[in-house]
Amino acid sequence: MKRNILLNFLLPIILLIPGVSFAEKGEKILGVAGGYISTNNSGYAKLYFQYSFSRHVRIAPDIDYVFKHNGKSAYGVNADIHFPFRVSKGIHLYPLAGVGFSSWSVDGSDNVSRFGFNVGGGMDLYITSNLKVNVQGKYNLVHSMKGAYIDVGFGYVF
Repeated sequence: MKRNILLNFLLPIILLIPGVSFAEKGEKILGVAGGYISTNNSGYAKLYFQYSFSRHVRIAPDIDYVFKHNGKSAYGVNADIHFPFRVSKGIHLYPLAGVGFSSWSVDGSDNVSRFGFNVGGGMDLYITSNLKVNVQGKYNLVHSMKGAYIDVGFGYVF
């Protein structure tokens, strides 16, 4: 079983990595991601853009929507800064920090809108020179609505 997973999934990805590019100054990425948020134990989806000012600094604004669960749903706008560094060819890790605004709709009460701070990190895997897969986790520090966001996304590199 483990051998089949290695041969069918990991080996093709590893073989694709040697021909891929790395984050460079001026690189732009447009992508989508989805995942889990702990604030209301629900799923969320986001649209993101990334622009690299240098090999080690990029800005990453995003717009997200949190699906309704336990009487709560939300939308948010974030502006994070990533600090990527190369781990191996085609793989980058990055810490992140940023600011965000979220507006929560809560059944039976008024909407709650707050500004807050984001901290976290992630990993980028460049599948080809134009396609990137990323995994990201961050904690949104917002008064009375803080929570963890964990997602997987795909981005088009141009």
